[in-house]
Amino acid sequence: MQHYIKIERVRTADIVVDDSLTLKKNTDAFRKGDIISITEKIDGANASVYYDLETEKLRCFSSNQELDSRNHLRGFFQYAQKLNMNLFRKFSDYIFYGEWLVKHTAVYREENYNNWYLFSVYDKKKNKWLPQNFVKDFARQFGIPYVHELYYGEFVSWEHCFGFANNPFYGKQQEGIVIKNQTALEEGRKPYVLKYVNKEFDESIIHRRKRRPDAAKRRKEREVAEEYIRMIVTKARVKKILHKLMDEGALPEKIEKTNLKVVAGYLPKAVYEDCAKEESEILNKAGAYAGKLCGKVTMEILDEIIS
Repeated sequence: MQHYIKIERVRTADIVVDDSLTLKKNTDAFRKGDIISITEKIDGANASVYYDLETEKLRCFSSNQELDSRNHLRGFFQYAQKLNMNLFRKFSDYIFYGEWLVKHTAVYREENYNNWYLFSVYDKKKNKWLPQNFVKDFARQFGIPYVHELYYGEFVSWEHCFGFANNPFYGKQQEGIVIKNQTALEEGRKPYVLKYVNKEFDESIIHRRKRRPDAAKRRKEREVAEEYIRMIVTKARVKKILHKLMDEGALPEKIEKTNLKVVAGYLPKAVYEDCAKEESEILNKAGAYAGKLCGKVTMEILDEIIS
């Protein structure tokens, strides 16, 4: 399966975590006058489809596995089977990515749930992502909901972009925004897509941490390692992974004290893997303690969530 793009958070300047680690600025691909698209970041489940000419079926995927009638991503598989198969057959070279909106952390209006909002299309044959105007036009032409667009035009500044981060369209809250640079995509500049996440949904506290140069000198190795882990194993991240596991049917939709053993068999490992994918530099700073501490902090946060 073709995984979706790893989208980094916007860093307009280097972020000094401590004396031994600096997260580099990642916005150089964005230049004044570039054409950009800003869409609302939806708090749902990543879901993709493509038409398989060999099997003559619409194949469906979550972010990391293929779906079927039993493992259905909280109803997405059944929803996808009602889509126009003839339409997708005509575009069999493309993989269509969208957000399957089910209840996670952000609060949305009821009528917006259980819909699939298209946001990207990948050309398997040419091995490239298609421009956002194609995605938008495809959605409009064939009656598929397109993720809410907040702005399409020239890149002015990051302050201008961030101004769209508190304009919720689907409900009471907005998780954040996704900024795609169409000019950078055409010219091969990377990363051409970045995200900005509002504070209450941010999965990391790295950018809010005050610099403490003497931390490693004053603390024992394990204490320093735990400090790194707590930067990235946050309530927002644990909630995100918890919902993801529920979406995929690995965990029940209601977590209680009586089924914590089941949860402990899945959640810490999944949180660790997400940190390894999204925050590898910080995770590596925890060294040999990373796995155990990730499990410890994850379960502490889970206890807080269900209490």
